[in-house]
Amino acid sequence: MTSSIYDGEVYVPASGGNKWYQADVIDGPTERLCARYSQPAVIKEYRTPKILTTPAGETVLDMEQNMAGFVRFFVDEPKGTKITMRFGEVLQDGNFYRDNLRTAKAEFSYVSDGIAKEVGPHFTYYGFRYVKVEGFTKEIKPEQFKGCVLYSDLERTGWISTSNEKVNQLISNAVWGQKCNYVDVPTDCPQRDERMGWTADTQVFSGTACFNMDSYRFLRKYCHDIYETQKELGHVTSVVPAFHEDGPTCSVWGDAATIIPWNLYLYYGDISILEEQFESMRQWVDSIKEIDEATGGRRFWDVGFHFGDWLALDGEGDDTFKGATEDGYIATAYYYNSAKIVAKSADILGKKEEAAYYGTLASEIKAALQAEYFTANGRLALTTQTAYALALYMDFAPEGSKDRIAEFLKEKLKVNKGYLKTGFVGTYILNRVLSDYGNNDMAYKLLLNEECPSWLYAVNMGATTIWERWNSILPDGKISGTDMNSLNHYSYGSVLEWMYRNVAGLHLCEDHPGFSEVVIAPQPDYRLTSCDMKYVSISGTYEIHWKVEETEEFDLTVDIPFGCGATVVLPNTEQEAVKVESGHHHFRYQPETPIIKVYSSLSSVNELAEGEGSLTVLNQYVPEWQGIPAPMRDMNIEQLNETPFVNLTAEQMEALNAHLKTC
Repeated sequence: MTSSIYDGEVYVPASGGNKWYQADVIDGPTERLCARYSQPAVIKEYRTPKILTTPAGETVLDMEQNMAGFVRFFVDEPKGTKITMRFGEVLQDGNFYRDNLRTAKAEFSYVSDGIAKEVGPHFTYYGFRYVKVEGFTKEIKPEQFKGCVLYSDLERTGWISTSNEKVNQLISNAVWGQKCNYVDVPTDCPQRDERMGWTADTQVFSGTACFNMDSYRFLRKYCHDIYETQKELGHVTSVVPAFHEDGPTCSVWGDAATIIPWNLYLYYGDISILEEQFESMRQWVDSIKEIDEATGGRRFWDVGFHFGDWLALDGEGDDTFKGATEDGYIATAYYYNSAKIVAKSADILGKKEEAAYYGTLASEIKAALQAEYFTANGRLALTTQTAYALALYMDFAPEGSKDRIAEFLKEKLKVNKGYLKTGFVGTYILNRVLSDYGNNDMAYKLLLNEECPSWLYAVNMGATTIWERWNSILPDGKISGTDMNSLNHYSYGSVLEWMYRNVAGLHLCEDHPGFSEVVIAPQPDYRLTSCDMKYVSISGTYEIHWKVEETEEFDLTVDIPFGCGATVVLPNTEQEAVKVESGHHHFRYQPETPIIKVYSSLSSVNELAEGEGSLTVLNQYVPEWQGIPAPMRDMNIEQLNETPFVNLTAEQMEALNAHLKTC
């Protein structure tokens, strides 16, 4: 037998059946042994495939879901028959394909001993949807094969669904991305010659992870590994466990050392994670401060290599992986954020001197950021989507400038027709910042966009997990490249955290970690008519269900677990927030500001172009609307009727309004 995590396994049963071998017990070092931190990786689900015959004549199993694991199968073949399985994520021209796995062979071979049995690999797993099978001399049937879905033994804790089935598929894709990549180590992908514990991937996803599944033990173990790596190598690495990526890491990636334990504390309310990781957290910030002091003590981190806004779409050139947002800005923003986290953690742990020290450091970094990047009137010198989002999300924008920066972000998105250009740094916070700062409609547009780059583009292209690249598969079904193109990278699935928090409305409170007290503040939009959420928190089960009725009434029910409380903020009304205790609570009312979109000649061209029915009316009455300059499309039809671009008679305007009422 030979076995490899990347190449797969060759299994030739020993002659005469199973053999047992004598083992010797030897003495060895035990100093670093400890009780297991995380759950074991186990088979959590089984899938029965469909059997396809490709245009090339290949026999291929389709699991109908991109997954991590392996295939077990029943074999009854003559002795010496060799069965070979090759694993891949996608078909090309209907045929089996796996070039995007790079050098990973991802195979399983079995040489029959003539005994009918169920067989499968022992010491490896694969990332795949499709399996090319060769060597069977007898007809095969679907029930002969079992797709064994492998991931750490995590309990599902969060469920969310909406009135939009494509959004529901996106939710499923993000959950499956977590399943496939939470296999003892939070890997970046489960299929190609990588499968490494890249720190930034799980850092940006950690909030979503804690909603979807009980991830405390899993991520606690990862935090433990980060600290053990620090103790051994003297620094945080980009990949944990570290092997060839064992040098000091950069911003965002290294900040996993502070952000993940802080999120675990917030979600689970367990102070012990801060106690265990405080030295790791402090040492990470201290390492940045050493670089800072060595370069003048300006409270900046603007030297050395940084991945930056990795895979953002606003970088220069066609082949760049890095976005346009300045590395020093991102690194210093994270320097500030991590210093602030360490200060708050120290305060919680009763370490008053450390709390004061890191609190002062955070204040100095914030002041440096404001002096370098913001004008006296609050304009941000950097104008990327990610730069604006970071300033608001990490709360270092000057107080009087936040609304202005939120408006700049909105305008930046509008210039890009409501599509994102963000990468690792900007994407996971973008929707939350938009909803939190008065641009909830733009956040929903990002969610519901269907052209590339968008989440639903991948859904429309048949994705069942989250892609590494927004354009991993091109519109013609061709894979966009093989150098770095995983179809099972979960980090962009972090949009689910916004859906739990802002769409459904379950906001955890920093002052009440572990969901003992929450704010329930759903932020509906006319493009979704309902949302249902259930979350089994460490304090009990929360449920939120809202629906926009045909009468335009808003119907909201919330269930609060025993011993907990919530402040309910009702959307689209001036009613004061309602404090409720545990139990079932129902609210139904007519919103003062309608949630359902009412179209008319007072709607802007951009608004009319977003709705399927309203777009049909717009094309009928203003067929030349795409020729209107983009900055003017925020004007309504009546305003545009005073310009050379629209020329409707009074009768046509009346007919337009009549048709729009039915949309």
